[in-house]
Amino acid sequence: MRRLALFTRPPVPGQVKTRLSPALPPALAAGLYEALFADTLEAVRASGAEERTLWWPGEPPRGPTPAGFESRSQAGADTGARLAHAAGEMMREPGDRVVMVTSGVPALRAALLDEAFAALETSDLVLGPATDGGCWLVGLAREAPAFFEGLAPDVPDAFERARTSAVRAGLSVRTMAMLDGLETPHELVRLLAGDATGHTHVFGEHTRAFLVHAGMLPD
Repeated sequence: MRRLALFTRPPVPGQVKTRLSPALPPALAAGLYEALFADTLEAVRASGAEERTLWWPGEPPRGPTPAGFESRSQAGADTGARLAHAAGEMMREPGDRVVMVTSGVPALRAALLDEAFAALETSDLVLGPATDGGCWLVGLAREAPAFFEGLAPDVPDAFERARTSAVRAGLSVRTMAMLDGLETPHELVRLLAGDATGHTHVFGEHTRAFLVHAGMLPD
């Protein structure tokens, strides 16, 4: 079964996209995160995943879970441990394929998720490198607890660390396209400039509408 995990958190000002402040006030950064989350939900829904799960820090927020998703709680002392826990929970049967992503990547689309699942038919591990040196996607075709030992996907050289860890764990690796994250003012300015000049069009419908409403993109 193709199982997809989306790591996310409630859009609370001061607790999400904190590296965008003070360039963006916390409330504006939280609104941007919420718009990115909405676009990511649509990409995940449109993908060929057969199980879709939201992984929250602590207890899932009150209220209805988005249609087509289950909600679960993250567990682990750091990001690597939380990924390992989720992968272990989702890799339940032989032939399962697990893809894990976050909601902070503007260019994430269903086609990329389907590409990752397809790559897992011939590779043990799929990694999506980000331009800041991190990873925007981790996918597994089999259980590999050794891969996650000491892994830190949110450090500047996370992608290279992940590749090194994969070699140590004896995993065959496929690399996806490199995508921009949206974590810092510099990344935001670069993406806005590329979009405004027509060089890139990475923003989804909800994120674009938010940026237009906030006066950061022309209508």
